[in-house]
Parts: sequence; C-alpha cells; structure tokens
Amino acid sequence: MRRYVVLAFIAVAAIASIALVQHQQINTQPSAGTLLTATADAQHELTRVPATLDRMTDADEITLGNALAARTAASHHVTGDNSSRDAAVEAYLQTVGSRVASHARRKLPWTFHYISSPTFVNGFALPGGHVFVGEGLLQQMQSEDALAAVLGHEIEHVDLSHCAERAQTQATLHQLGSLGDIIGIPVELFMAGYTKQQELEADRDGTTLAVDAGYSYTGILQLFTAFARMEPKQNTTKAANPIDEAAHLSFSTLTGYFASHPPSTQRIAYIQEQAKAQGWKPQPVQPLHHTNRSPG
Repeated sequence: MRRYVVLAFIAVAAIASIALVQHQQINTQPSAGTLLTATADAQHELTRVPATLDRMTDADEITLGNALAARTAASHHVTGDNSSRDAAVEAYLQTVGSRVASHARRKLPWTFHYISSPTFVNGFALPGGHVFVGEGLLQQMQSEDALAAVLGHEIEHVDLSHCAERAQTQATLHQLGSLGDIIGIPVELFMAGYTKQQELEADRDGTTLAVDAGYSYTGILQLFTAFARMEPKQNTTKAANPIDEAAHLSFSTLTGYFASHPPSTQRIAYIQEQAKAQGWKPQPVQPLHHTNRSPG
C-alpha cells in the first residue's frame, strides 16, 4: 500500500513539474541549456515527496547532518601542504557564516567547512546546519558581501527545510525505515541543487540574511554578473588564444554550478526586485580576508 502512495505522489509531482516549468517563464532564447534546465527542474520535482508526511525532528536532522558532514570531510576536504592556511580560511568562513546565520529562523549548530580544491566551484548544505564552500567558488568572489550572501543562500536551504525534504524523499522512495539507514544516502544528492524555485527562494532569503547582518546586497550582484559573463561561453568549442582558453577553462569548472542554479541574469533581476521592494540601499562592499585567491 505504501508503495502505491509513493507512486501516486510521483505521478502528481510529474504533472506539477510540467506545469511549473511552463508557468515559470525565463527570459532567455530557447537553447539546449534552457531545455536541460527545464528537464532538471522536472527531475527534481519527480523525486520530491512532501516532507510534511513525517517531518524529521531537529535532533534527528542534526544527527543525520553530522554523519554526512563527517563522510564529506573525509572524501572532499583536501588540506595537503596548506593545512594551516586552509584552517584559516575555514575559520574565516565560520566567522562570516555565524554572523549571517544568527539571523536565520532555525537555531541550529551552524558549521561552515572549506573544501580546498580550485576545481570545486560550488557550495552546498547538509541537513542540520552544515555548509560547505569550495576554493573554486571563493576564487570567483570579489567581496566578503558576496561570500555572506552565498553562505546565506546555503543556510536557507537548511532553514527552509530543503535539505531535510531531500533526505526524507530518499527515505520514502527507498523505504529506509531508520535514521541509521538514512545516514547511508549519498552526499552527492545535496550537491546536485534543487528546483529553480527553491534556488530563487534561497537567493531571496539568503541575501536578506546577509543584509540583516550588515552586508551590502551589491556583493552578490557582482558575483552573478561575473557568472553571467561566463555563461554564454558554454558553446565555445575551440579557444582562439590563451585568454579565450582561460575563459573556457573557467566556464568548464563552473558548469556544475550553473546546471544546478537558475540563469545568472534571472538571479540578478530577482535580487534587484527584492532590493527595490525592501528599500535596500547600495553600500560599499567589504574585502575578502583569509582566502586562497591568487594575486591579481
């Protein structure tokens, strides 16, 4: 009987995802990337069973997140010969992240981790309050304000229960009865991103957290603008010179991030609308500290 209930939810989610994709008009020309974006949204919705069926307690979510975070650190946290510098970067993330997380709705043991790999151009959150940021993503930032908004974005995936829903979806679909079984789910499920609507929700609320913490919303606009300049290079097949080759390499490391998030131009417009609605005023941005960014 339970299996039929799950199948019914999947069928409903499939219909809803098609309607959602049709309803959410993105102001871009039709392209293979646009089709992939719509397909990704549909796939996310197909595997999303409402967590309200059996909501996870905060205690269980924290236990799950701690186990997943330990597994992630063991497989992704590369320190090598720069362990002291990496520790400084992680401490910096904790300082900025704690400042932003203090304005979150949920009072969880927020912990911020650093993945020391220039090819890891992403950030993701795990249930219970763990947030991971890759060196490659940090290298794209020009200000602490951008970092604060990025951390706020990931905090909101936890705060809005997106992470818990992802875990509970897997538990329901695979009939995982105990917390011990759920702990075994792949961490990659949380790196893959969420529906475009959930990502925009995280942008909105995450930037609000950063502004409430004293940061300027213009920091994240600078980052999204940099991303927008890279996105059109997706169709570049051969670099004509070393500069184009470097730009193509930058884009190739960002494709995973772009695939799991809305187009940067849409995110810019969304934050600008939010700033106007909330009456946010542009403020000077703060420099980044304790990062592994190369000079120049």
